[in-house]
Amino acid sequence: MWREILMKIRKQTFSLDQYLKLMKAETIRTDQECQRLSGQWKPNMVGELIATVLTDNYIPPIILGEEIVNGITRQWIIDGLQRSSALSLFKYANTKITKSLDEYLITYQRKVLDENGNVKRDGKGEIIWESVECDIRNKTYNQLPEELKERFDGYQIETAIHQDCSTTEISKLVRRYNNHVAMNAAQKSFTYVDTFAREIREITENRFFLDTYTCSRNDKKNGTLERVVGDMVLLCNYPEQYRKETVQGFKWLNENASIYDFESVNDLLTRLALLVGNTKEIRELFNSKHAHIFVAAFKAFMESGYEDRMFGKFLEWFVNGGNETELDGKSWNVLGIDRSTRDANTVHGKLHYLVALIEQYFKEIRKAA
Repeated sequence: MWREILMKIRKQTFSLDQYLKLMKAETIRTDQECQRLSGQWKPNMVGELIATVLTDNYIPPIILGEEIVNGITRQWIIDGLQRSSALSLFKYANTKITKSLDEYLITYQRKVLDENGNVKRDGKGEIIWESVECDIRNKTYNQLPEELKERFDGYQIETAIHQDCSTTEISKLVRRYNNHVAMNAAQKSFTYVDTFAREIREITENRFFLDTYTCSRNDKKNGTLERVVGDMVLLCNYPEQYRKETVQGFKWLNENASIYDFESVNDLLTRLALLVGNTKEIRELFNSKHAHIFVAAFKAFMESGYEDRMFGKFLEWFVNGGNETELDGKSWNVLGIDRSTRDANTVHGKLHYLVALIEQYFKEIRKAA
């Protein structure tokens, strides 16, 4: 059985120019009825795909289904319609590359020309070449230099073709290949912190996330824990670099953080897990919205010289009415009520509130003593 299935699939490589011409001529069809409509991608996704082609990086194979009806062969796109349609629109429909790109300067070689437009040669008669960069942002295919047009057209696109399929089999293949979920924002952002990915994953295994942190069932698999750890590292060590957009924070950490930044946060979580009791109200403070803020507040508390156990006392007071204390006319529950919980101003506002509240709390204790 497996041998029969394997024999029904053949691999074929096209130049991108050839592949897109076959699409335009409807030899390769884009309108299989079970397939999602094209145009699902956002402009930045299209731009990144085009940049991938122009830098000659890898694109996964396009999956085609081949149907023969009355001796006429038709090929349908099974998986890869969004990629195919995006590249086709760029080549034929004057689509512009988006401004938002990770890598927008493309290096290529071109012949050096003299003032009359003739190719320059050295003393041995060899063509003189130069390496130049092209900023591809906001450019259409026709606005690219000829060298990059040739690179785009000559890109090798791989296909895997399921042969001798019936209409029903093609529909089944569409369902099978598209039965997956794309990376969400948190998961994609995590790919930008490869230098410290192992350290972040190790921190997510800290007992804090088992005993103290309050999470949904999906936080571990959907990338939320990695995002929370990244926010903790930023807010504890580089608060001014905290950003609402996770990818920006991860990029900054990847380029500027040190191992110590992650080790120190791991130590904070270990100490927190020991002092935070099983009180539901206290544990609920440490969720995806606020865990990074309370951990940063705990660090500020420690730097003031208090014993760890006193932070547990403060949290007990906080959940039993202390959070209603107004500082500068605002209580905890009022702060950021009209803004996103991840907004930088909201996060900094809540952290400053907690630090000030901790100081006031212990000042009152000292007075009472």
